[in-house]
Amino acid sequence: MEVKNISWNQNKTNKSNHSLLPQSLRGLIVGKSGCGKTTLLLNLLLRPNWLDYSKLSAFGKSLFQPEYRILKKGFKEQLPKRVIMNLFENQNEMQQEQISLSVLIEELAKDQRSRSKEPIECGFYESADDVPDPKELSPE
Repeated sequence: MEVKNISWNQNKTNKSNHSLLPQSLRGLIVGKSGCGKTTLLLNLLLRPNWLDYSKLSAFGKSLFQPEYRILKKGFKEQLPKRVIMNLFENQNEMQQEQISLSVLIEELAKDQRSRSKEPIECGFYESADDVPDPKELSPE
């Protein structure tokens, strides 16, 4: 089933999320420990043609987990989403060869072909004190 955006909006965006998702999306992922919140989030953020975004703000008390550290470092080094996804998909090979993930990300970032043409600006916030005031954020 195809869902078309038929809303009247003077300020159409050139963002192109999956057809089942709205063009502008704010959300919370809530659930008990181990239910798949991180897996869902990583799929939304990294799978091709799911979410089209250039800014990401992540809030949580579990940002120390390897998944979030990889995401944060990958975006900091301006790696494209597909390259970061490949890191997750090839983690068994990296563990078998004892490749340092941090070093690998830095090496990938040195290769200009692996750099994103449109880097994603991101902020990771573990403490409520660090969360930016919404009034200070751009409405775009």
